[in-house]
Amino acid sequence: MSAELPADDAELFDLLEQYAPLVTRNPDRQLSVLLPRDVLERHPELPGMLRCLASLGELSETSTGPGDALSPPQGSVGDSSIRAPRQLGSYLLEEELGRGGMGIVYRARHQSLQATFALKLIRSSEWASDAEVHRFYREARAAARLQHPHIVRVHDAGEQDGVHYLVMQHILGGTLGQQLQQREFSAEEAAELMRKIALAVDYLHREGLVHRDLKPANILLDEFGTPYVTDFGLAKVFDQQESGTASGMIVGTPAYMAPEQAWGESGELTLACDIYSLGAVLYELLTGRPPYAEASPLDQLLRLRDSEPIPPRKIRRSVPGALEQICLRCLEKNPSQRYTTAADLAADLERFLEREPLRLPAIDAFSKLTRWVRREPALVARLIGFGVMAAIVTLAEVLSSQRRAPYIPVMTVLTLWSLASLGLQRMLTHDVFPTLARSLWVVFDIVLFTAAVSFAEGPVESLVVGYSLLIVAASFWYQPRLVWMMTISAIIAYLVLLALRGDPTIPRHYPLIVVGELLVVGGIVASLVHQIRDLLHRRTFRNQQP
Repeated sequence: MSAELPADDAELFDLLEQYAPLVTRNPDRQLSVLLPRDVLERHPELPGMLRCLASLGELSETSTGPGDALSPPQGSVGDSSIRAPRQLGSYLLEEELGRGGMGIVYRARHQSLQATFALKLIRSSEWASDAEVHRFYREARAAARLQHPHIVRVHDAGEQDGVHYLVMQHILGGTLGQQLQQREFSAEEAAELMRKIALAVDYLHREGLVHRDLKPANILLDEFGTPYVTDFGLAKVFDQQESGTASGMIVGTPAYMAPEQAWGESGELTLACDIYSLGAVLYELLTGRPPYAEASPLDQLLRLRDSEPIPPRKIRRSVPGALEQICLRCLEKNPSQRYTTAADLAADLERFLEREPLRLPAIDAFSKLTRWVRREPALVARLIGFGVMAAIVTLAEVLSSQRRAPYIPVMTVLTLWSLASLGLQRMLTHDVFPTLARSLWVVFDIVLFTAAVSFAEGPVESLVVGYSLLIVAASFWYQPRLVWMMTISAIIAYLVLLALRGDPTIPRHYPLIVVGELLVVGGIVASLVHQIRDLLHRRTFRNQQP
């Protein structure tokens, strides 16, 4: 439906659909905590509308009895976007099993066969647009012809009173995502699980399908731990013309999508996208978190585009080096550098399990260096800056005819600054109070740079440009708040520095020029960061889950 509305209204409808289940599951939490800051800025009316939807859901649950033909099945969660009948054809709906961005799944019993199935409905029910219905049946057609021991089988599809449904094999053990929340997987368990999933994905590819939304929530486990790939709502059929995905639209789930998916270029969505997603699932099995563990899908996309995932062994030292190598090969930015096929990935996983050498070449030193630069740009930029400053100060000391007083203090400050940056980057690497770590980094940058400048001999006007560089460096985190925090802190530190030095030769209007320049730089950088976030958010596919 949102595709037929103006852009702002469509985005608002998408946000309501995206966050309504989250509010329903967390009724006692502040919406300002649940919703991203940039979303609240663009749509301040969203919290009130979400509370209204939640209230309507509660009201509908209490006002309709279990015998009502339109009441939700027993055990389901109230949802204003769907009113499922208790029976569809020969299938009696028993309880809700789960829901996603488009569909909601119930356990259903066939009345004649007395067999249990999983029955999936479009969440928007009779209000579904033609595009949603087309996508729903595209999933049915894509899955119905698949016959593989690790792919969920589709048995039937139909429509009753405007409610479209899909009947699938019922898997008892829940999703891999649920299992990840409950326990850790050993390296061998992770490798064996991913080997089977990779074989299923290779079968999909040989059948002319690319899944495009592989993630733990779309992998089911039975009571024996056997995996099954499901949910082909975003699957692309290579031998058919398809215009449902326009260039510039992002499809998939940010935490598990390939970089080319994040760019929204539908023509570049090849089999390599699924290879990347398999690597992302393996990464979470090994570390307990996705490759990019930022809180919001938008921040995950920003990190995905210009950064590198932290090597699994930096998060869990017990991860075998060979398995880390397999995982990182899947997560290469360049699709041509990933495994050529999912079968090749499965073969290397089998070699790992059999304790045989992998066919992958070892990662060379230059590749490790470039990955580190992309993975930790904020730290690298600062270390390079410290190195340049230390070299200049050392050169001035060597060329000076007499020993200069500032040398030891300045080098001490640079050493402390380097150690502080390394420690704060380690906090970010291990996801330890990331918001606090970034704020502390801003404070350390300003305080230690000011301390270093305060030891300089003679006028310091030419050194003040360092404050502008720190403001630009704050943009590496893609958060306007941190850019403004760095800007205001730089202005305060500069004024304090002038007061401490007390140089009477500086014209009175010079400080005003510097303050104005810092405000302009901060405004430009913050505006660019905000535009990047806003542009990416508007291109994000509406099927993202919170």
